[in-house]
Amino acid sequence: MKRFFTLSHVWTILVLLLAPALWQSCTKDARPDESSEFTFNQRYESRIPREWMEMSYETVKREGLFALDASRTYAYVAITLYESMAPGMANGRSLVGQLQGLNTLPRPETGLAYDWGVVACHAAPEVLKAMIPTMSLTSQQHIEALTGTQEDRLERNLLIDYDVMLRSKAFGKTLAQAIITWANSDNRIGMEALSYTHPSRAGNPQFWDPGTLNQTFMMPFWWTSRPFVIPTYRLCEPPPPLPYSTDPSSQYYKEVKEVYDASFNPQLVQIGRYWANNPSQSGSPAGSWLGIANQLVDQYNLDITTTLRMYVLMTIGTRDAFIAVWYTKYKYNLQRPVTYIREVIGDATWNSPVPTPPYPDYLSGTSINAGSSSEMLTRLFGFRPFGDSQHSDKGFGTRYFSSFKEAGIEAYNSRVYGGVHMRRACALGFETGECIADYIWSNIQFTR
Repeated sequence: MKRFFTLSHVWTILVLLLAPALWQSCTKDARPDESSEFTFNQRYESRIPREWMEMSYETVKREGLFALDASRTYAYVAITLYESMAPGMANGRSLVGQLQGLNTLPRPETGLAYDWGVVACHAAPEVLKAMIPTMSLTSQQHIEALTGTQEDRLERNLLIDYDVMLRSKAFGKTLAQAIITWANSDNRIGMEALSYTHPSRAGNPQFWDPGTLNQTFMMPFWWTSRPFVIPTYRLCEPPPPLPYSTDPSSQYYKEVKEVYDASFNPQLVQIGRYWANNPSQSGSPAGSWLGIANQLVDQYNLDITTTLRMYVLMTIGTRDAFIAVWYTKYKYNLQRPVTYIREVIGDATWNSPVPTPPYPDYLSGTSINAGSSSEMLTRLFGFRPFGDSQHSDKGFGTRYFSSFKEAGIEAYNSRVYGGVHMRRACALGFETGECIADYIWSNIQFTR
C-alpha cells in the first residue's frame, strides 16, 4: 500500500527534528556568544571599546583635565571595559589579583546568559562619570547618548533576548560600582587639599620658583597614589639631574642653551606644538598616545580582544608612569628652562613657545608617557608605520611615522623644542617609561 505524505506530515517531521535547536535558541539561558556559530571576536565589534575610549578622550578634553587625572580616568575606564567583556573571551583572565588592591569583583552567575557588549556599554559610562565628579551636564549627555546608541545597535544586530538584556545591564552597573569603590581607595580623593610648603630657593638657585612664573604647585603628592602594577614609584628610578652651574662650558648651561636656541627655529617649535597637548586643547599628554591607539583600531583592523588588551596595557602604563615621574619631580624640584634663561642667559622677557606647566622640570611627563606607550605598542605590533590625524583640527593634518619608536623619540624631543624641558629630563624620562612598560608587560596575563 502506498503512503502519501501531506504537507501537515512534513511540517510535523520538521518540527520534531528542529525542536531541540529551537528550544535552545529561545531559552533565556542560551549563550549565543559561546556557541560554535559565533566566536567572541566575530560577535563583537572593536568599536565598542574604541568608542568609549574616544568618549573618554573627548570628555577629558572638554573638561580641561591635566595629565594626572586624565591618566587615572583613562586607565579605570579601560579596565572596566576589559572586565566587562573578559568573561565572554575564550580563556579570558580577569585582572583581579594582578592589579594592586583589586582583590575581588562581581562575577556573572553561572548558567545564565549575558551579553558582554551590553555589560560594557552600561559599566563604562558609570566609571567615566565617577572619575570626573565635577563633570558638566554637556559631557554627561554625550555619555548617555553613546550608551543608548551602543545598546540599540547591539540589540538590533544581535537580537538579544529581553531577559539577557536586563540581566546584562544590571551586571554592568554592579561591576561598575565595584570598580568605583576600588578606585576610591587609590589615595586620589582629597589630594589637592593637602598642605605643601615648597622648598626655598635661598641657597638653591636650581629650584623651581612658582612665584616668578605666577604659578602654584600642582598635586605635589601625586606620587603617593596607588599604582596598578609597579611595586613602587621608585621602580626604574633614574639618576639625578645634572649639577647646577652658570658656567657656559658646563653641561647644564649647554642644555638650557639648546632649549633657548630651539625656540627661534620655527620647524622645531612646530614639533613642540604638535605634541603639546595642553588642557582643553586635547586629551592631555596622557591622551596623546590614547589618540594614536584609537586610530590603530581601524588602521590595523584590530579584533576586539586585541583592542581591549591594548587599551589596558597602554593606560595602565601611562598611569603608573605618571606616578613615578611625579616622585622625581618633587624629589629634585628642578627649575624650568624659562627661569634659567631669564636669570642666567639674560633674556628677561623670554617665554617658552609652549606654555610652561606648573610643576618642576625633572623628569618630563610627556617623555615618560612617550617611552611607556611607544614601548607597549611596539611589544604589541612590532615596528609598523601608522598615521596620526588627531590634531588635524589644529591644522596639522595627518602625520605619518615609520614606527612607534620614531614617534616616541620625536615626542620627547618636542619638549626641548617647545621650551619646557631640558634634554636630560626628556631622554631619561623616555628610558624610564620604557622600563616601566617592560615591567608591566611582564606582569599582566590576559589568559588563564
